[in-house]
Amino acid sequence: MKILAIEVMSNAAGMLLIDGTQKTYEVINLGKVLAMPKGDTTIKDLIDFQTNFATHLQKQSIDRLVLCESGKDAKKMRVRMEFAILSECEKLSIDYKTYPTGSCTRIINSSYTKETGRAFADELAQYKLPKYMGKTLAAGWRFLE
Repeated sequence: MKILAIEVMSNAAGMLLIDGTQKTYEVINLGKVLAMPKGDTTIKDLIDFQTNFATHLQKQSIDRLVLCESGKDAKKMRVRMEFAILSECEKLSIDYKTYPTGSCTRIINSSYTKETGRAFADELAQYKLPKYMGKTLAAGWRFLE
């Protein structure tokens, strides 16, 4: 299964391509390829982000998109960007799942090691991922089959 895992970080969407199963998988760090201007944004900025995301999404060959979803104290920009991402998945009939940020933290802190026998930090190091991409990896890994 090939998953595009995304977490909105500040004004950018951090993305990983994860291919395989929960036991054996490969990761490609796409980085923060899409962003909105910092500071106050207009609806036009959000529409431009959504259009750019749609173009990016159509270039990918994925089975599912997984979004590490913000919590109740999320900033307005993050919520809007997440909506734009999920809205585009609906438009393009792409299978998607959301996973709460708190649950991603639990995977990082305990579930991953219990289920795989490997330390989560070792996985980040193996794929040369920065620590801030941890929740993105956890969300994507959760939905591998």
